[in-house]
Amino acid sequence: MATQNQSRSAYAKVWLFFMYYWLIFGISTYFGQFLPIAWRQPLSIGLLVLILASMVFQRVRFSGPIISHIYTIVVGLLSYAAFMYTLQDLGARLFFNMVILAVSGFVIFGILGYFWIKDASSLGRYLFVTLIALILAGLVGWWIHSPVYYMIIAVVGLLLFLLYTLYDFNRMKRGQFSPRELGFNLFINLFHIIRYVLELARIMKR
Repeated sequence: MATQNQSRSAYAKVWLFFMYYWLIFGISTYFGQFLPIAWRQPLSIGLLVLILASMVFQRVRFSGPIISHIYTIVVGLLSYAAFMYTLQDLGARLFFNMVILAVSGFVIFGILGYFWIKDASSLGRYLFVTLIALILAGLVGWWIHSPVYYMIIAVVGLLLFLLYTLYDFNRMKRGQFSPRELGFNLFINLFHIIRYVLELARIMKR
């Protein structure tokens, strides 16, 4: 009984941290409307370099207390312009339909990871290597202006974070997590799933 209560408490903390990071993101996104345009590209590149360096040296996803807050705040600041541009490009109805589709994908892969997959721990190393490759590709993408290249990145990124969602929910089932770290990872997974679904919708509309 005590073990079940501890598990429920740990799960509750995961979702509290999940909402906590979304709150920080939402506040940062609001203030993103005041971010000078000239700051966006240097801030994006600097953030990607910082994340890549932390992952290479620590050999884990960028989920430490400091880097997670820096990432959430900076991504929020940068997301205001991206979301407004995408909203205008797609229209409100398609925009929100894509967001609902992305959230549905997050839920479906979470259910698969928690209820259907017995042990997905072996998947972690492959996802980690793919994530590093995706970050490097994102850096290169600043100098490559090719719709095909952006589509490949979006497809790979979407599949990667859907699988990370499956992986993280499976970790939750097996009890191999810390609430803050897992809450942040789930926030990151959902954010990127939404981001890549919207990006693919924009590319397909063109």
